[in-house]
Amino acid sequence: MTPADMGTSQVFGIVGVGPVGSILAGHLAKHGQRVILVDILKEHLDTIKSKGLTLSGFAQFKVKIEDVCYSIAELKKHRVDAVFICVKASVLPRILKELKASVTPGAYVISYQNGLDTEDLIAQEFGKDRTLRCVVNYAGNMIGNGHVDMTFFNKPNYVGAVSQAAEEYAKTLAGILTSAELDTKFAETIRRYTWEKTILNAGMMALCAVTKQTMKDAFDFEPTHKLIEKLLKEGIEVAKTDGCDFGPDFFDFCMKYLGKGGRHKPSMLVDVENQRPTEIDFLNGKIVEFGEKFNMPTPYNQTITNIVKALEAGYKKP
Repeated sequence: MTPADMGTSQVFGIVGVGPVGSILAGHLAKHGQRVILVDILKEHLDTIKSKGLTLSGFAQFKVKIEDVCYSIAELKKHRVDAVFICVKASVLPRILKELKASVTPGAYVISYQNGLDTEDLIAQEFGKDRTLRCVVNYAGNMIGNGHVDMTFFNKPNYVGAVSQAAEEYAKTLAGILTSAELDTKFAETIRRYTWEKTILNAGMMALCAVTKQTMKDAFDFEPTHKLIEKLLKEGIEVAKTDGCDFGPDFFDFCMKYLGKGGRHKPSMLVDVENQRPTEIDFLNGKIVEFGEKFNMPTPYNQTITNIVKALEAGYKKP
């Protein structure tokens, strides 16, 4: 039975149709939800509209999606129940005001992103009662226009609300996503899961970006393996001081989780390769920020953050 059959048919805007947004859009559309894609990647959207969106790897299917917008402003033409923000966290501050002017009044807005505190930025524009946060535990790579390879899914995803007023919708959304084969659980305290995902991402994404290694390469190479351990341990200790104590087994969990990454190129590596801004400020940079707040040294996260920022500063200017 599809969500539509259960009376939960929705209209979802998806802002950012890279790997994460494309995988989300494909699953929702396949299971009867109407999705409206928003991105500046014209050829990618045109291919999806004319030939369909192809997912390979972990999920293998093709689905046609006809509603596309080539700018956020075009979203004004559509009535949406909710909007998933799937752009990089580094882009979020630049688009929020335009998004506020373009989204259907009263619609829910969902941070479907990496990093700490993205939902706080959204709540400042849309209000806490309309803001949700997801923690996404799948990943993929762009193969070409209209084609994304889903490289892994460490189930489940999580969704939570910034305020109690949005909890019922968060529960409904968890059901819709799970019915669409993107297993998602409602979390009363979503911050615990945002910290968990941030620690995991900070343990490897920036390291792969500066060494140009896949996750498997970084994990299997002893010198970088040791750095992964140090980065994780710093993040775990900072999170504990912020009220998120994951217990004595969490480090081992993190290592097993990251060890399953395979030959996946983390998005930060792809960003550096393409000379785009990274999410470093919302990942390792956040661990450094909270470390300073609690007077805790974070030398490994500070060093990797500074190296990534140096890489960004060295991009060739257009």
